[in-house]
Amino acid sequence: MPIVHALLFGATAIIGRILVARKRYHRELSFSNGDSVQDLVARCFYLWLPIVDGLFLLLSCLTGNRGPVLIAIADREWVRWIGVACMAISLASVVVSQAAMGAAWRMGVDLAERTDLVTAGPFAFSRNPIYVGIRGTMLSQLLVFDTWPMLNIWVISELLVHLQVRFEEAHMRRLHKQRYVDYCARVRRWL
Repeated sequence: MPIVHALLFGATAIIGRILVARKRYHRELSFSNGDSVQDLVARCFYLWLPIVDGLFLLLSCLTGNRGPVLIAIADREWVRWIGVACMAISLASVVVSQAAMGAAWRMGVDLAERTDLVTAGPFAFSRNPIYVGIRGTMLSQLLVFDTWPMLNIWVISELLVHLQVRFEEAHMRRLHKQRYVDYCARVRRWL
């Protein structure tokens, strides 16, 4: 089930949005091969983490070997089903949030383009609902694959998402100034 989710997530949350972005004539991937910390974090978060995560899921599904279990309680079937349900909710959250962003959606920070400040829909409850969905997905995978390798992937994803959000929020503050500061005062970063 997690490999199916990963494929659905990739197809709807990433590839689908890139196709929509191309029709609207803007750069959908807003990070480069530059030497800045911001570019490195974006590459790790948007490129290398999904590759490592996808390979782990694929190998686990193909071999049936998940690796050493973290704790015995997490090795129960009902915990895995909670994880699967959370994956579905997280995927839906990401898709709805990306749709709410419309033409403002990007992967990374693009200093050359001005985007709208989206504050409606899911963005009325969280400044980063897409990242909340991604965090939910990674936590769900940890519930399904309760192993040390998945714990490492989850920890790295948490570190990267926190760094990426900081870069994006600093960019939004520069771009939208007081309007963004007021938005931050009303709406929490996560939930």
